[in-house]
Formats: sequence, C-alpha cells, structure tokens
Amino acid sequence: MIDCAVIPAGGRGSRVTAKRKDRNLIKVLLPIDGKPVLQENIEIVRDRLGIRRIIIIIGHHGDEVQKFLGDGEPFGVRIEYLYTDVDKGLVEALLLAEPHVRGHFVLLLSDGFYLNCNHETLLPLDYATIDGVVTYIHHYSHEDISSSFSINLAPNGNRVSYLVEKPQTVNNDMLGLGTFVLSKEIFEYFRNVHVNERTGNREFIDAISFFAQERHVIGHMLTGLYVNINTTDDWHFAQFLARRHVFDETRKSLVIPTYNENESILFVLNNFHECVDEIVVADGGSSDGTVEKVEGFRDRCACALILLRGPFRGYGDALRQGVEASTGHIVTFVEADATFRSQDLSKMYEYIKDCDMVLGTRTTRQMICQGANMNGWLRFGNVLAAKGIEFLWWFNGEPRITDVGCTYRTFWRNRYEEIKHNFVGQGPEFSPEMMIEFIRNNKRVIEIPVSYFRRVSGESKHSRGILGVSKTAWRMLVLTLRKRFSRAFGTVYP
Repeated sequence: MIDCAVIPAGGRGSRVTAKRKDRNLIKVLLPIDGKPVLQENIEIVRDRLGIRRIIIIIGHHGDEVQKFLGDGEPFGVRIEYLYTDVDKGLVEALLLAEPHVRGHFVLLLSDGFYLNCNHETLLPLDYATIDGVVTYIHHYSHEDISSSFSINLAPNGNRVSYLVEKPQTVNNDMLGLGTFVLSKEIFEYFRNVHVNERTGNREFIDAISFFAQERHVIGHMLTGLYVNINTTDDWHFAQFLARRHVFDETRKSLVIPTYNENESILFVLNNFHECVDEIVVADGGSSDGTVEKVEGFRDRCACALILLRGPFRGYGDALRQGVEASTGHIVTFVEADATFRSQDLSKMYEYIKDCDMVLGTRTTRQMICQGANMNGWLRFGNVLAAKGIEFLWWFNGEPRITDVGCTYRTFWRNRYEEIKHNFVGQGPEFSPEMMIEFIRNNKRVIEIPVSYFRRVSGESKHSRGILGVSKTAWRMLVLTLRKRFSRAFGTVYP
C-alpha cells in the first residue's frame, strides 16, 4: 500500500535561467502545452496512481509555488509543504519528509516530463515483499542516460544491482526516470550516504544504489516519452513533444483583416479554407461588395466562417478583434490581397510545434515573386528596422528577425493571452509591437521565409508610395522606441 507522494520542488533551475537570462524563472512552473510541469506531475500522482496526499518540498521561489498550488483542493489533492535550504541539496531536503511518511511512498522528481507514461502499472506490485522500485524506459541516446542515471539489473531478473549517477560509461539502453517507490527505510540510507568522489556531492542516486544492494529493489519499465528538464533546450523539447502529440486535434484559426478587398477576398478564402478549422474575416467597413462575397462563400466553405464587422480603429485593431472572435488554439494572420498563400502554412505549422510564434519574412529574394511590392528599398527598410529591434532586445533570447511588416504569422493563443494586455497599437505598428512583446516576454520566436506574391488588385494601404511607406515606418519607429525607453524617462508604457 502506497501511503503518499513526495515531490521535491525547491531547486534553482540555474541551467534553465542561464540561457534565458531570467533569474525569476521558476523551473517547476515552466509551462508545457499550457500547463506547468509540476502540475503535470501532480496529475500523474492523482490520476495514474490514485494518490491524494502529496508532500511538496519547496525552497527557491517556494512562495510562488505555494501560491499556485494552494492547499491542493483545486487539483483534487491535499498538499502539505516542507521548506528546505536549497543550498543543502536534494538528500537533505528529502530527509525533511521522514516524519511525514508512514510506509511506502512515491518519490517523483519535479523536473521530469512524462508523455503517455503508464505509471498505473506500479499499482499491482506486491509492496509487502518489495522495498523499492526504480523506473526506467528503454532509450536510444547514451548521451541522455549519461546526463541522468543508469540502471544495472541482476542477470535473468528485474532486481536492481546498482545505479550510477551521470555515468561516464553507459553499458545498456535503460534510462533512469525520476519516479521511485520507496519504503520508509530509505531515510537511513539518505542519512549515511557519503560524498561522491567524482561529483563532490552527496548524491541521491548513490543512496538509492546502496539501498538496492542491501534491500529488495526492482527495476520497473515504463512506456511513453520522458524528458528530464535541466536546460532551456530540454524544456523546448518537452514542449515540442507535447504539441506534436496533440497537433492534429488542435483547433486552428485564420484571421483576415479586410477593407474593400472584393477583387481578391474569394481567392484568399478558396486558397485557405481547406487548411484550417475556422476563418475569421475582420472587415473594417468595406463598401465595395467584400462583405457580400464573404457571406456568399459561407455555404461552400470547408471550415467555420465568422464575419466580424467593424469599424475598427485600424489594421492592428482589426487583427486583435479577430483573435478575440476566433476559437482556435493556434491562430494565423494573412492579408486579404492574396500576397500570401496556403502553400507556406504547412511550414508554419511544422515550426509552431517548436516555438510560441512563427513569423514570415518577405525579404528572401528567391521567394519574392514577380510583381510583388517588395523593391530593394522596402526590403532594406524592413531588414534595418528588424535589426534595430534585435539590438534593443538582444538580451531577451537574442532574436533573429529580418521583416517587421509581414502580416503572415502563426502563434499559440495561450501565449498571446499572457501578453495581450500590453498591446496598444491600432494600426500597422501593431505588427512590430506583437513581435516585440513576444520577444521581451521571453517567448520563443522563429522567423521563416515565405513566398510573397503580387497583389491581385489595388495597392497596399500601408506601403503605397513613398509617403505611405514613410508614415507606416514612423508609426512603427515611435512605438518601438516607446516600448524600449519609456521607463527610462519615468513613464510606463505597456
């Protein structure tokens, strides 16, 4: 019978914060598919193992962890908190749990991400005859095993012979996981474990290894996918796995701002409607028949079609209102003038699995089609402005962008929702503002080249002639500088 679960969640996560340069980052609250990894693990304990009593050991940013979880009632569990000095290490932290454990308990390290792992197979084991269980998965990468711990089993059986923390030599394909079932006797081994000569620390895995050599500890294979989140790259990979797993079922929306686009809107709708689950047309007061064509397309549209009527205060306002009216978990922007095509959408969808927003760029010369409105000076201006944003927010993940005016972009709604209160741009300045807010709030942004076509008809509202380009560039520049420097002059600008 398993008494409770113990989850240590007090580490600094310094290898995650080092790359992101965000010292207030809390590793156990990093979101994966919109849910903190600590919550994911609590739900494994609750749903897969049927455990409702959880002891969480907190230290670094412990107040934030406790604020998020509370007493556990919103998550259907009862949480007890223990406080540790983060500098004393994991072994000392786990010893705090000894008075609170009555028998066998699940120990779940909080920095492990599990996808479709079958933890419920731990329940039928005979704990009357077992002192401990160490879990593992078969894994092809020796590098991953060497950064975690290796398991060595006795010949012709599942009994654990010994474990090695961060092995220099890997002799099998068993990757040790952060899930254990241990009897109360383990605490004696925690007290007596010696400093590891190779690492210079009292290693938790060494204690489990000595425990296995003297007690009956078995290895138990789990299935599914596992990521030990030690670095930012590990976190990104975990997010990619989670997003890829549900991507086909994820609802996808397309937002198209329109204003007198009657000659091109049907082309765009026909081009995209079979690629998404929903199209939102945000019309700013067209008087040329655009609205009637959109409404007439509804009966043959392969997806849901929402017509949102303005007037809006500008291009940026139309896009923001379109996002609010949409229902997709993934949202894409395109123009109504047919300068962008659905052939690039699959590329965006592939990259969005691995980041928070994918930006299109029209500055790749080989992908600028004949007749497109992207001459050398316009391309140069976009690149120059983009590099200015890179420089101003260089310490926010060192962004790489080349185009500030490209509407074609795809993003996760939940990441957008976290920062939408900062948006103030109503016109074309919203395009770089959105990029800035994602970057300065440490979202992962990737730019990819997209094909840029000649407009089906008419002229751009924002890059028509030198005067139009100048006005748009000025609005973008003013907003960018305000975003970067307003606090330096004693003012607050979102």
